[in-house]
Amino acid sequence: MAEQRSHQAELAHMPQGHAAPSTRTYINIFVVLFVITAIEVLAAYMTDIGLPLWSEIVTLILLSVLKGVLVVMFYMHLRFDSRWFTALFAAGFGIAVFMVIVFLLLWAYKRSSGGLVV
Repeated sequence: MAEQRSHQAELAHMPQGHAAPSTRTYINIFVVLFVITAIEVLAAYMTDIGLPLWSEIVTLILLSVLKGVLVVMFYMHLRFDSRWFTALFAAGFGIAVFMVIVFLLLWAYKRSSGGLVV
């Protein structure tokens, strides 16, 4: 009995944080990620039905970004952390997206011009 009281006293002195997401929330996010993955598989065949290559690339990048944001928000608990951590992640993520876009544009330029002069 005394051990139970000391355990409750320890819990009372712990900082009160956010409530952890329920199992249902994790299952819902899993289902959403599964659906997005299925859409990505279908989007990989966009050029086969006559759509331009750039539409396939843009679609796959946008879906990947959406999946990455969902994983970071819920499975890595960034949604429940300090706004400071969210800002740091968003800055790094923005730089990464910018770099991917720049490299894709350079690749497209190289492909259309026959190569870059080095």
